[in-house]
Amino acid sequence: FWLKRVGSSGPPQIPQQAASEGPFPGAMDYGGGSSAMQEAENLQNSLNAVLMQLLQNQVRKTCFDKCFSSSFPDRMSKSDHICLAKCMDRMYEAHSIVTKASIEMAQNMQE
Repeated sequence: FWLKRVGSSGPPQIPQQAASEGPFPGAMDYGGGSSAMQEAENLQNSLNAVLMQLLQNQVRKTCFDKCFSSSFPDRMSKSDHICLAKCMDRMYEAHSIVTKASIEMAQNMQE
């Protein structure tokens, strides 16, 4: 859920800083050496990849169901392309807003 929109098209990307810090920056720092930190970072990266895949699958399902209610055409029209693009943009924007609010809420709870 540490995603950032890059450009105006395509799925959001995981910022490098967020991928290494995880949802609670400094929370995994046990002072036990780099192998524990590397393991925590690998786990966070794997979690981010799974979450990204789940988001992409949900966006595809939702937008294809919305834009192609009965069947998928042999060839997509311009309006089909526009429908998909707008739907995907709205879904990613909504996800971004929810993610940002969740991060702020988590930070406020830590204070």
